[in-house]
Amino acid sequence: MNEKSSKPKTFGRSELALQYFPELTAMSAWRKFKEWLEFNPRLRPLSSLSRRTFTPAEVDLIYAELGEP
Repeated sequence: MNEKSSKPKTFGRSELALQYFPELTAMSAWRKFKEWLEFNPRLRPLSSLSRRTFTPAEVDLIYAELGEP
């Protein structure tokens, strides 16, 4: 685990999506990122959260499944 992922951080969903898709607008990045989450069985529950943030543990899971942006 590198230094970035060893320091847990809460991310807003658009904030994290923009790390993966920096060329898109925040809304478009979230839509595309949500599709990725829905496609992955381990991440699918994260795509339908009512809150707009990911906890450090959820971010770690996303990084483990998708790789760090």
